[in-house]
Amino acid sequence: MTNIGDYLLAEVILWFIYATIIIVAIVMVLSVVRSLRNRTDSIAESNRVPRRKIAYGVAITTLLFLTIACLAGSSSPIIINGISYTDRFWLKTTDGLITVSLIMMVVAACFVAYGLSGINRRIHQKK
Repeated sequence: MTNIGDYLLAEVILWFIYATIIIVAIVMVLSVVRSLRNRTDSIAESNRVPRRKIAYGVAITTLLFLTIACLAGSSSPIIINGISYTDRFWLKTTDGLITVSLIMMVVAACFVAYGLSGINRRIHQKK
């Protein structure tokens, strides 16, 4: 037996999620626009770190990972609480987002470990 309040609460949560996604997308676009406007060529490379190349590399790699993961994601129906979910788009999107977030966490951990290891500093000291 289900209560009508359960369905109403689910509807409120779904609208809250939609609103959150829209707000996050707007903030992301505004952040990118602000970042590109405030960028100057004099700080494009600081301490021999090519900031522009790193920023473009991260953005392109993230979009590439998201596209590949969403296209390759599983669209097999799942059953949650006795309800079958069969919407192919959302199944692939969810699988892609989960996969990409896991891959990016592993990649970030590898870069942190590399930075903490001091290998790069030892290589430049030998020259």
